[in-house]
Amino acid sequence: MSSRPPLNRSSFQIAASCVLFGLLLSAVDLTANSAVSGADKPKENTENSGAPDVSYPLDELLDQCLARPNHGSTASQVECTNRARQRWNGEMNHDYRRLTNHLAPKTQTLLRQAQRRWLQYRDADRLLVDAVYELTKGTMYAPMQAYSHLRLVRERSLTLKTYFTVLTNPKARKGLPLAGTEKEDPENSGSSEVDYPTDDSLNHCIEQHPTPSEQASCVEEALGRWDEAMNADYKKLTERLPSKSTLVEAQRTWLAFRDAEYPLLDSIYEILPSQEYQFVHGYWRLRLTRERALLLKKYLALASSEEAN
Repeated sequence: MSSRPPLNRSSFQIAASCVLFGLLLSAVDLTANSAVSGADKPKENTENSGAPDVSYPLDELLDQCLARPNHGSTASQVECTNRARQRWNGEMNHDYRRLTNHLAPKTQTLLRQAQRRWLQYRDADRLLVDAVYELTKGTMYAPMQAYSHLRLVRERSLTLKTYFTVLTNPKARKGLPLAGTEKEDPENSGSSEVDYPTDDSLNHCIEQHPTPSEQASCVEEALGRWDEAMNADYKKLTERLPSKSTLVEAQRTWLAFRDAEYPLLDSIYEILPSQEYQFVHGYWRLRLTRERALLLKKYLALASSEEAN
């Protein structure tokens, strides 16, 4: 396999767009200049642990691995990413055990049920990821495929960290994550680093409505819009895949996971000061759907690319 300059985590998000438009020769320069590095994000601490706009030690290890001069080949990039996924899997298991130890028996049961559903969803979505990437051509997609598998585990780990942080630290962050610096366009749709129109609408609504109950309504409206976007991209993706069975199963298991996660969210929320955390409770729900919608956007972009069969 050919060698190329090193990438970083965010490169996997942007590099796909370069391939989609046939810009293979300039892809690396674009990703290096466009990506938001971990150095630009706040470091993880006891007040922000679990937030999506934070730089985590495992992310930094992956960036360092990808940046090594001898890791420019596709095989090396995939190896770095797979190793990072294994680390995140261990981190997720640690986060799960730590959270379990801080929950009442009733909530522990809900956590176990939700985690079982998540594991089923993870396994089903990995098959969907592989089915989508089978439509693409070129070894440049291999690191992105590996990162798609990592992304699922990383997001679950961060979610569990969020629950633990809010339960154990009165100073835990209660605001929205920082918005990305890029606006959505056909080249970056699905990236978690992008500032989407629904995100802007939510921020504007929050600014205009200072009370917790009003802000909770803002979040509910945004959740509805993300749910609509998810369903629309799901329908489009069914038209792009030669076989719909993997997509149908992945979405079915995600819905089952979401429905198991909601009672867990409610049980955790019952422990917290309701007025103070009303907004956070709603955002937890929104975050689940938003992440799923972004994944489907990413899969749709790949399945619709000019490089796909």
